[in-house]
This record gives sequence, structure tokens and C-alpha cells, in this order.
Amino acid sequence: MRSWQIFKFWGIPFKIHTNWFILLFLFSWSVSNQINITSSETYNNNESWIIGFFTSLLFLCSIILNQVIHTFVSLQEGVQFKKITFFFLGSICDTEKDCQTALGNLKISLVRPAFSFFTAFLVLFMSNVLETKESLFIDIISRVGVLNIFLGFLNLIPFGSLDGGILLRSIIWHYSGSKNKGKMALNKITFLTSIFALLFAFFLLFNGIFYYGFIFLVVALFGINSSKSESQILKIESLLKKKDISDLKLNSLRKIEFDLTFKDFNKVVKTYKEQSNKYFFITKNGRWEGFLTSDNLKDVAVKKWDYTSVYKYKRPLNEFPSVNEGVPLWEIIEMIELTNDGNLLVLNPLGIPKGIIDRNKVGFFILKKLGFNIPLELFEKIKSQNKYPLGIELPKMIELMKIKGDI
Repeated sequence: MRSWQIFKFWGIPFKIHTNWFILLFLFSWSVSNQINITSSETYNNNESWIIGFFTSLLFLCSIILNQVIHTFVSLQEGVQFKKITFFFLGSICDTEKDCQTALGNLKISLVRPAFSFFTAFLVLFMSNVLETKESLFIDIISRVGVLNIFLGFLNLIPFGSLDGGILLRSIIWHYSGSKNKGKMALNKITFLTSIFALLFAFFLLFNGIFYYGFIFLVVALFGINSSKSESQILKIESLLKKKDISDLKLNSLRKIEFDLTFKDFNKVVKTYKEQSNKYFFITKNGRWEGFLTSDNLKDVAVKKWDYTSVYKYKRPLNEFPSVNEGVPLWEIIEMIELTNDGNLLVLNPLGIPKGIIDRNKVGFFILKKLGFNIPLELFEKIKSQNKYPLGIELPKMIELMKIKGDI
């Protein structure tokens, strides 16, 4: 769905998503409906809609102002934004770089709830001291204040990506010195909070309170799924940082002797059915001399195959994209993505070729570590495509890790 830019501060576009207008209508209807039920003797239907609309509008405007202040503090702590889009009761920030310190994240996480409480205090104070007989205005700003109190406490809940969750994670990160400990602790608390919310949802549903029971049920299921997904992401990030990948099986190198003729080379090529790896490595007296591909068969006329050796068409090993053992897995993936066909030669500390790594090998290595078993038929199908299995977007994960400062 489309979003519209409402203003631009510090070079950052602030946009409103279409669902913001849907929320404005729903909030207006909800507030006016509540007034019709509780204060029908004081306000008529038109006045109820006026209170509902302006309460919702001012509340959502306070959220926008809140985000502007939050963005300013974030910029001071080194965060770099691409754009900010308002969705429902919050916003989605598209960032190029996150804050790299625990204290900085702690400050950022406190801004939104603190501003919500400040806004609530300010408007409630105004509603008490203003000498006006306009009850509609007093009712509107009072409701805006109460909603901001609710939003402030909501943001302090230590749950997922809420400010309370970031606050908890930052505190643990600051005192333990480990960012991962903060992430893991938050994930466990999110899971436990979701379980509690699920039990409370069942309690409400069994007692006939279906509206709030359904809301708590949705929140609980979202939290449980989010916690499980976050657990897998944390495991994958840990694997991507890993330098020792000795248990990652490489594609074996296809060796051919330097004096092999193209006629015999053609026979060797036919014995291999795997199309994703078309490379053959030439050896001479036990030394690695270079490589060529099955495509080189097209470079020599068939009538010359009997007496033309593969050595004549070899390419030096240093032309093959390669990586040394001992570098983190995320660097290997980045280098794979820079190759033309996703094949990377792995060298031991002495510079001797060990094998070839590709997207399949990396992907199935990670899936195996996560406990997934891929059926043989699916394995063979994905293997021929040289893609990361099951849609795992490892390059995007690496990009996000760089933005968060994890690598």
C-alpha cells in the first residue's frame, strides 16, 4: 500500500502509510461510540464524533511529534536513517546504521516513553488549569493525555522491538559487555511474556470477554512466533560470525593431469552430471598448475582433440575467485556473491586448494546446524540451481548485521 511524505527533517523523509488513515477512522469511531454509551446525556451524536475525531487526530499527531524527537536523539547517537514511515501506533525506521553503543541505545529507548509521559502531564495539566467552559475541548485533551499515558507504559513493556525491550537489552549489554547476552535475555523474556499473555487470553475467552481475549491471543501468538524466529536469527548470526567451518563439506576438486588430451577430457566431462560446478583443476607432478572449464571444449575443433592437451588452455589459479581458511563465514558469503557463478575456491593456510564452496554448501550447512533435514529430492533440485535453500536471504542478513554493528 502507498505512503505519503508529510515533511522532511535533517534530510530524512517522514511518511504516513495508508493504514494511518484507517486507524484515524477506527479511533474516531471507537471514542465516539464510547461517548455515546457513557455520556449520551451530555453529548449528542455529532459532538461525540467531533470529540472522537479530534482526540484521534491529536493523539496521532503527538505520536508523529514523539518520533521527530526520537529521531533527533537517535541522530545524536550515530543512527543514520533512510526514511521513517508511520504505521498505526508507531513507525518503521529504515536505517543505514544503528547506534553502536549500549548507553546510546539506552538513551534512544527512553525517549519515546518519556515524551509520552511528558505530553500526558502537559495536556492533563492544561485541562485542569484552563479557565474555559468549553467541555468538548477539555474532554478532548484529557483523552489525549490518558492515551499518551497508555502509550508510554506500552512502550516500556520489555517485549520484542518495543522501547522497553530495547531498554532491557541495552542495560544487560552495558553491564555484561555482551550484546548477544542482551539479545538472548530479551528473547527469553519476550517468549515468557507471550506465554503469560496466551494464558490470560484463554482466561478472558473462557469468561466471555471475547474482544480483549482475542486481542491478547493475537499479541501472544505474535510474540511466540517472533521469539522463535528471533532465536533462529540469533543462531544464524552466530554461525555467520564463525571462523572455524571445518565441518562444512566442500565440493571436491576435479583433478586432471596436464597431458590429458581434449578427447579424454571430453570423456571425463561426460562422467559428471552436476552442472553447477563445471571446473576442472590441472595438476603436474603433484603440483596445482591451473584450471579450465567444460566450456573450453568449444574452443578446440573436434578434429584436434586427439593431440591437443588441456595444459595449453589452462588458466592460472589466481584467476579463480578464492578465499583462505579462517575468515568468518559472512565474509565468505560476500565473496561468493561477488563471483559470476557463485563458486569460490577455498585455500588452506599454505595456499593449497581444498575444495569449492557455493551457496548450496553454505545454506545446507546452516540448515543442518539449525536442525533442519532436507529431503533428498528437494536437495537435488535446489543443488542444481546454486541458490540458498528454502529462501534463506543470507546476504540481506549480513547487510542488517552491518547496520546494527554486529560485524
